[in-house]
Amino acid sequence: MNINENSEVYGRITRVINELRMARQSVTIFKVVELTGIDQFVVFQYFYENGLLRGK
Repeated sequence: MNINENSEVYGRITRVINELRMARQSVTIFKVVELTGIDQFVVFQYFYENGLLRGK
């Protein structure tokens, strides 16, 4: 298990992402970092591991 991957941090990220989706707002790494206060790298890692990154 990754040292950054504890259930509390990932749970907070998941909650914020679900709230943004329910409000039909765009889900971005920057917005999740702003709302949770969690380190940008940890949020990026979460997005990467869960397949939430989209390229244009």
